[in-house]
Amino acid sequence: MQELRRSNNGLTDADPAELDLLFQALPPHINRAVKRLDHQGLLLEVVLDLGREPEARFPDHEVILDETPVTSEDLEFVSSRVGSFGDDNRAGIERTLHRISVIRNRGGQIVGVT
Repeated sequence: MQELRRSNNGLTDADPAELDLLFQALPPHINRAVKRLDHQGLLLEVVLDLGREPEARFPDHEVILDETPVTSEDLEFVSSRVGSFGDDNRAGIERTLHRISVIRNRGGQIVGVT
């Protein structure tokens, strides 16, 4: 759900205001977990797959955000905050360069969000 800005020396922290807009799309319990993380500005993506523990991915490691598996309600929360997804299963977060991608099952239901 997040992309890093790059500098001549490599990775740089993302804009905190843009990150906040991104975090607002997350279910409250996952939002709180992400906000407790160190080095939020280096976050590459947040992965929410139905039935699996939510995780945050950084350039050199991953962090489990909650031991409770992601539910369909969690995925619906994100979808309701972001709006409709295009034919490519992606949606942007207004006023940012961030995008959210979904994975759908054969029935068209969302089973994963990145």
